[in-house]
Amino acid sequence: MPAPEMPDPEPLGAEPPERVDLSGFGAVLFAGGFRPDYDSWVHVPGAFDEQGFPLHEEGESTARPGLHFVGSHFLRTRKSALFIGVGDDATVVAAGIAAGP
Repeated sequence: MPAPEMPDPEPLGAEPPERVDLSGFGAVLFAGGFRPDYDSWVHVPGAFDEQGFPLHEEGESTARPGLHFVGSHFLRTRKSALFIGVGDDATVVAAGIAAGP
């Protein structure tokens, strides 16, 4: 069966902002790519190993209290970076945040 004729999608109508005021936000979530590059936008000395992965205990940064990670490869288990595993890690991290310092 031949592929159907489909028109090209309309271009997006707005340019993305270069800066966003985050003062009113309680949390900021980022989705990463295939290689960790957290150090380029999370400027916390000592927060990442030589390969760029977060240094942490149960998802909380060992370099900066209050900085948490989920979805990173092998964060807690082999499935940490997968949809099937990130929820388990998020539950542990959320419980740690809720428990407070």
